[in-house]
Amino acid sequence: MTETSLHIQGFFPGFDPKDLGRLAGPLPTWALSTQCPWQQWGLAEAIVRGAPGDQVLLRAAAGLLSWAWQERPLDAPVLAMLLTLDSQLHFLAPDLRGLLQNLRKRLRPLAPNPAWQELAASGDNSAKARFLEQAAATPQGPAWISETWTDLVALDDRETALRILRAAALPRELEQRLALELLHHHGQDAPLPEGPSHHAPWLLHLEARRLLRDGDRPGAARILRALLDAMPWHANLLLAAHDAALLPSDGPLPEARTALLVYSWNKAELTAQTLESLFASRIGDNPVFVLDNGSTDDTPQTLRNLQDRYGHDRLTVVTLPVNVGAPGARNWLLSLPEVRACRYAAFLDDDVLLPEDWLSKLLHAAARHPECATVGCCIRDHAHPHKLQSADYHLLHRLPGDQGMEPGERLRVFNNCTGTLDPGLFGYERPCLSVSGCCHLLDLSTLDSVGLFDVRFNPTQFDDLDRDIRAFLSGKPCLYTGSLQIDHVQRSSMRQASSNAQVAHILGNKIKLEAKYDDKAIDGLVTANLQKVWNDLLAKQAALRQSA
Repeated sequence: MTETSLHIQGFFPGFDPKDLGRLAGPLPTWALSTQCPWQQWGLAEAIVRGAPGDQVLLRAAAGLLSWAWQERPLDAPVLAMLLTLDSQLHFLAPDLRGLLQNLRKRLRPLAPNPAWQELAASGDNSAKARFLEQAAATPQGPAWISETWTDLVALDDRETALRILRAAALPRELEQRLALELLHHHGQDAPLPEGPSHHAPWLLHLEARRLLRDGDRPGAARILRALLDAMPWHANLLLAAHDAALLPSDGPLPEARTALLVYSWNKAELTAQTLESLFASRIGDNPVFVLDNGSTDDTPQTLRNLQDRYGHDRLTVVTLPVNVGAPGARNWLLSLPEVRACRYAAFLDDDVLLPEDWLSKLLHAAARHPECATVGCCIRDHAHPHKLQSADYHLLHRLPGDQGMEPGERLRVFNNCTGTLDPGLFGYERPCLSVSGCCHLLDLSTLDSVGLFDVRFNPTQFDDLDRDIRAFLSGKPCLYTGSLQIDHVQRSSMRQASSNAQVAHILGNKIKLEAKYDDKAIDGLVTANLQKVWNDLLAKQAALRQSA
């Protein structure tokens, strides 16, 4: 890659990096993410509707939409608003502007299609592929590719997916760009095109992702800095560039004694798979404890077999006669003297698959941030590892209710990336309000000040969020370290809910959670959370500038 290829011109309007902090007032959630599609659209639309005369905000919105187009080049609403802002700011290169105008003419909204909706819900990939191959070959093929891109990427046979993509008769450069993304999500590195490209920013970021994956942090940092020079308003990119350039590399597994904790109910096969993954990873001589939460399937025998395999000295099994729920199981494990003697405790769901360095990454992150009570990571969908389930969690301002009626939603968790394709920009490390309970590390010295998990949230749902809130209120935030990604075999219990009873239980626990904290506490949480995120973002911007 040549030096000139890192000069990105004709894609984004100019934006003074010093103006990033100005966005905190009118757009406080800007620092939470500039990446997920709904956040990108919401921020840009808020600026266009609410501050049409503010040039700084308009430039931020235009840049955000231009990056959104780089990521989703067949997104018709993004195209339309981007071209509208370009007509005011005149920042796009003429040939790129012409391409966008032609694309916009080809993209027309799709009419509701019950046949596709039924197929999409069925999970039948073969039937989906047959439908999409026919739909892509129609004049509305580009719109179908846009509408069903996630489904297309998720097809098991990448050659079939590529054939469907080609059927849409897109401009060759655009087809190649989308094929690169599809192959990337299938784990294949296709050669990147040489020379100028209308998709240069996206291609450069893909190159940086490959370099990071292969351990070339200096090379990745160089590209990310160049992208950040063109997009200094991009919060996720700023965090990624900072960590690639300045975050210390992890060393050997730290010596801090850590109890590795799993609890399970009637998931014998998944629990065995999780424990096999756990023992195959680098955990040193740290002890493993599994609580059988009243299982009536093969779990008891499965755990006995695993003890024989790995050793009773390495794997301790606690068997309960009845299911005490998730918070009760967590508290039971935390009450064990052998666990309390440890410095940390790592909780794992009974349906996760772990990379070999997962514990080392969590412990090194905890050592970098002793002020944090809990460390969590990025969660992927095991069936489709290109899709994200969760990253860091934050709170949004509460919604007021109607006077005299039930209160509005008071604890609103910011949905950062759930269900989206992994764009490679959630690998940062920063403080947050909460992290996923699938895999998180607890500082056991905080048990006395923060407390255990609240059993009022039995059998599950929101007990981990509640404890993270209590920790935040005590001055101990969570830490998200996104360089660690683990695979979650099943969806979260919230997303698995299918019956009225399950949904009612979740809603009931949400009401319990909201009732625990008054408006003053919630408003204080939101303000403190946003302030912490902005302070972290601007401090990292300054550190990058000083290290240049």
